[in-house]
Amino acid sequence: MCGRYVINTPGNQIAQAVGATEAEAPEVAPSFNIPPGTQQWVARTDATGNVVFNQLWWGYRPIWADDKAPRPINARAEKVAASPFFRDAFARYRCVIPATGWYEWQNHAGQKQPYCISIDTGLMLFAGIYDPPREDSEGCFAIITQPAAPSIAQIHPRMPVVLDPECVQGWLDPERQTRDEIKATTRAIDSAALLAWPVGPRVNRPANDDSELLKEISL
Repeated sequence: MCGRYVINTPGNQIAQAVGATEAEAPEVAPSFNIPPGTQQWVARTDATGNVVFNQLWWGYRPIWADDKAPRPINARAEKVAASPFFRDAFARYRCVIPATGWYEWQNHAGQKQPYCISIDTGLMLFAGIYDPPREDSEGCFAIITQPAAPSIAQIHPRMPVVLDPECVQGWLDPERQTRDEIKATTRAIDSAALLAWPVGPRVNRPANDDSELLKEISL
């Protein structure tokens, strides 16, 4: 799963990576411990076919769902195309969530040891689904997850789908709506690019939000 992530990449670099104009670049404030239930930047395609950015709530509950419906932060890649809760968004409302790392917790000597996972190029693009902002709704999103790559599976069995930058335009293309069309254009980054290191317990509290959280510790 992905329950906490990092973003500290400048907005103009994010815009370039997803094919948006510089005028659309988001005003990203570095955040080193992003929790669910907060508004975060996502890239999506608008009605005119342009890539735009919105700040949406992390926790997916579509506008048609009632107040008792769940608000999941993740959607499994294996089920997202067929699940009644997610399938409309998968067909029509796919997005990209920019990140520079995420955290997972491993059972270690009877305790939960946090790890930061990133790539050497810095910016990562998570695949996501969203419910669009409307007059009576600010919109929301979930991060799509998949089984973890072998190199990090010992930390946690699942991970975000990290898109290969070359397939982002296809992923965001609203004309692709069937599972086969979307699958044909979507691929994840090479798992060999993933880096993981243990970090200190301060990350356990979302109120702690500074670059010191990324520092590697010795176990």
